[in-house]
Amino acid sequence: MKGDDLMNQRTQELTYGAMLSAVFGLLLLVNRQTGGFFEEMVFYVLPIPMAVFTLRFGWKKSVPVFVCMGLLAFFLGTPYTLFYALCDALIGIVLGTCLKERVSGSRTQLLIMVLCAAASVLSSVTLASLFGIDMRGEILEMQGMVSGLFAKTGVDSSAAGSLLSYDSLKRLFILSMAAAGVLQGFVMYRLSLLIMRRLRLPVPPPDPVGLFYPPKWTGYAGLVLMFVYMRTTMQPLSHELLQELAQTAGLCACIYLLAFGYIALILASRRLMPRLRIAGVLISILILIAASWAGALLGFASISAGLHDLLLQPAGSSRLR
Repeated sequence: MKGDDLMNQRTQELTYGAMLSAVFGLLLLVNRQTGGFFEEMVFYVLPIPMAVFTLRFGWKKSVPVFVCMGLLAFFLGTPYTLFYALCDALIGIVLGTCLKERVSGSRTQLLIMVLCAAASVLSSVTLASLFGIDMRGEILEMQGMVSGLFAKTGVDSSAAGSLLSYDSLKRLFILSMAAAGVLQGFVMYRLSLLIMRRLRLPVPPPDPVGLFYPPKWTGYAGLVLMFVYMRTTMQPLSHELLQELAQTAGLCACIYLLAFGYIALILASRRLMPRLRIAGVLISILILIAASWAGALLGFASISAGLHDLLLQPAGSSRLR
């Protein structure tokens, strides 16, 4: 009887692995036949087959399936697609392992976001030349476009000379790629849980974004780094390496505070306009675009000044939790 059960389990592994590999290859084939039209969308879905298999059978049994998916990506995609497909399959293994081992949902989501950000930066910066991407040419073109826009509008670009330098634009480009990877990881994690729950797999529901609460000290650190960024922008440091580190850390801190400022605005809009959620989202985005510094300060208040707890209280309550 045990031999029959073992044979049935191996048959299920082979069948499930072949089916999910076929789904993986079909996604790559559709992307190739459409000329990469759905490429960015496909990258959000590619980790899900690998995550489903790992959740059911464990990461050790996922290695042959990973190799098979790598071969499919090699034959059905470009070098750029191959790199992203392998990264996504690896991220799927990590996601499936975390779900199988019952790792905390917030930790799993944070890990997936970090891995996606690292893959995005690696593909756009480190491996750009291998993929035929001239990053320096793109940044110089961006610099010329912004300078030309300032010239046409009559704005004096000398005051923003440091912001329009090649190093500053390169830094912004890298951070934008990291931010895009973080967003991809967030959507990928939520979408994976949604599909797995539809497949009746034993996965927990995703934690609401508003319940994610970082340590209070990170708000103070972010505020200090934001002021360091503003100071070094107006008065650059003489040491080039320190200037690069201060600007990069400051920009990361600004993005961090803005993210939690956006969450605070969403929570406030839901509290004030519970029936107009879409309007609340649009208003929050407009506020952040019009006054980013105010959004950063709001993020600091949410992390370190108790605003997050206040917004999560039931209506009519005045005491902080």
